[in-house]
Amino acid sequence: MSRLRGCICLLVVCFLTGGEGNAADWDVRLAGLFSGRLREIERETRELEPQLTGLPRIPIDDQGGTGGYASLHVEAEMSGDERSVVEVIFPEPAMVDEVALVPSRRYDASGLDSQYGMPDRFTVELIDAEGGVLSVIAREQNARVNPVRRGHPFVYHVWPPVEAAGLRISAELLGPGSAGEGRFVHAWAELFAFEGARNVARGGEVKSIGGMSPRSPWRWQPEFLVDGQTPLGLPEIPEAEHRNIGWISEGRSTATEPAVLTVDMGESVLIDAVRLIPARKPTSDLPSGFGFPAKLSITVSDSKQPDSGTVVAEWVSRNPGHNPVLISFAEVKGRYVNIAATKLWKEFDSYPAFFALSEVEVLSEGENLAEGRVVRSFDGMLNMIAPGGRLWSIAALNDGFGPDGKLVPAGEWLDQLDRRLRLETRHHELKAEAERLVAGWRRTGQTGMVLFGLAGAFLLIFLPIRSRMHANRELVKVRERIAGDLHDEVGSNLGSIQMFADLLVGRSGPSEELKRIQRIAAETVSAVRDIVWLLRPEGDHRIATVEHLRETSSIMLEALQWDFTANEEAWQVELREEANRHLFLYFREALHNILRHSKAAKVEIRAESAEESFSLMIGDDGAGIDPERLERPATLRALRQRSDALGAVLDVESRPGEGTRLKLTIPLGKKSVRKSRVSPAPAENA
Repeated sequence: MSRLRGCICLLVVCFLTGGEGNAADWDVRLAGLFSGRLREIERETRELEPQLTGLPRIPIDDQGGTGGYASLHVEAEMSGDERSVVEVIFPEPAMVDEVALVPSRRYDASGLDSQYGMPDRFTVELIDAEGGVLSVIAREQNARVNPVRRGHPFVYHVWPPVEAAGLRISAELLGPGSAGEGRFVHAWAELFAFEGARNVARGGEVKSIGGMSPRSPWRWQPEFLVDGQTPLGLPEIPEAEHRNIGWISEGRSTATEPAVLTVDMGESVLIDAVRLIPARKPTSDLPSGFGFPAKLSITVSDSKQPDSGTVVAEWVSRNPGHNPVLISFAEVKGRYVNIAATKLWKEFDSYPAFFALSEVEVLSEGENLAEGRVVRSFDGMLNMIAPGGRLWSIAALNDGFGPDGKLVPAGEWLDQLDRRLRLETRHHELKAEAERLVAGWRRTGQTGMVLFGLAGAFLLIFLPIRSRMHANRELVKVRERIAGDLHDEVGSNLGSIQMFADLLVGRSGPSEELKRIQRIAAETVSAVRDIVWLLRPEGDHRIATVEHLRETSSIMLEALQWDFTANEEAWQVELREEANRHLFLYFREALHNILRHSKAAKVEIRAESAEESFSLMIGDDGAGIDPERLERPATLRALRQRSDALGAVLDVESRPGEGTRLKLTIPLGKKSVRKSRVSPAPAENA
């Protein structure tokens, strides 16, 4: 009865105030007014938010590096002789006080699986040299149920520490692999076992018991489980804004032109390892591990001459992605540590070769002696602006910071990630409890509303309609204002950029950079026009769909010979707003593919409409697509996704050397046709 009286009181208040406020959250306001527990949840949630601010996050983008360990199995549940076990024998026995398991991840056509192959039930044990169990560290049940984990590591503190020779992970219930594998997978990206700050599992011997090896040895290998590389990025903790993100050498035309860094320790010291922190890629289209050399050598000496001293290590390996690289060697004494990149990073033929790092650490028994020391390079760039207003500077190499935060020991970093998991799990639990409370008060409120009869029905119907009408009017105003601003300001500025680029070409002659500026400016002008066109779905000033397609062709295909034709019915077709958006994104992506990949000289575009469908054909005389590549899911993925969103049929015809032909057929149902108008003549540009 108390809930019912509270509901009636709230509804009376709504009547007296004219239904002001957002009617959609009435149940939240009702629960907040009468539920003390909901107010406690809101207070605790607010207290959690600042605690999350200083903690590292799990990245969602590809960090590069190795995939880890994986085995394939026919059955999900291990029983009888079927086993799925992985053992790691440490290089030498150690007192283990912390263990961490990092889930592997995989990217495919369906997106990111941040815990690919993670078992649903598994046991973690410390073992002796003969495989005997010394201590059961964890028995995980329903590990995949937690919706918050999403790639967070499993972190276990061992107290008191246990002297062990290795570690065993025994999976009992596996999850399914990716679509098309037809197998169950047991996989981990990395295993850490700490004795203090030292990862004693690194470089250990990995034994796989049961299952079959995957078909991707370049990504999945037993030794990848203990190579120090994870999909979690660098061991950084967010701190105050740090403007120096790393150092980058001058660009070279070939990868074999060496670049050298010298760390002056100030005095002769004993060292046994160097740890190199990769730089973050400056743009999203570059791979992780930007600027990290394919080959390098380390020389230690007491002389300033870079070619003197003893070569203590040479490193040759695959790109580590966004992972630290630890190069260990026999203990040696010296003042100058020379790091010579003998084969530079060069990902693309048309892109310069670089040597880039975020931090250089010179270690002695795990302690970094290089922080604050002098680092020199006689062939590096001066300070240079990086994206976001930050700087490439040689001073960044010994300041203790990575590109995004303070560098910390791996154990501390994993502890902080685990703390974020616990806080986010608690946040999720509080949110779920709040939703249950609100749902209970919602049911009570709905019961109270029945008592108001027609008055309640009036409130439930009239107020939301009024709110939606008002929101729609405001939306139209906002869209019109955005469209005007884009057209008048952004479009004008982009047009100026394109004009100045054309003037520069006329004065200085064509160059790859100016051509790229011209192309990007023209494409961006076209994209802005498309956005403005989509933001103004009504009005006699708005040109038809096919006419807009033709204008887009004239801008994007200016440098090619092109032909655009359409039948009479096609000029009158007008698709729904959402369908128009997908159609233009499809059209632009198809033209982008032609410009970037096809090497075509001529493009033919034909639009036709019949009673039940609208078809758009785009053909070119370019290089075509190899049949094997055409069968891959990733080929033309964006075009297929747009086709699916339209409920359309996409036919692709292509042969190497004979060009490509795309035909998109969209079912119309009830067609929307504009008033009769004169159809424009077919357009052609030579």
